[in-house]
Amino acid sequence: MSAYTIRYIDRAAQRRSALNASQLVSLRAPEKRLCLNPFGPPAISNRDNSWSAAFQAGFVTYVVSNRHVVINVIDLVAL
Repeated sequence: MSAYTIRYIDRAAQRRSALNASQLVSLRAPEKRLCLNPFGPPAISNRDNSWSAAFQAGFVTYVVSNRHVVINVIDLVAL
């Protein structure tokens, strides 16, 4: 299976660029796991078309395109 590419869209991209260094570091580990399997841990189904995954400083909400092997992050919330 190919690794997925993560693409941050609009508001999520803005929020990702606003993360401080430690928040960004804590986001990288779950990003790596999601690239290999966006449906495995730390992913949680939202019981619609979207999934969420927590990281130490917040969480991301995303949808997966199996056709293009892309994870589209539609929101990122830093806590």
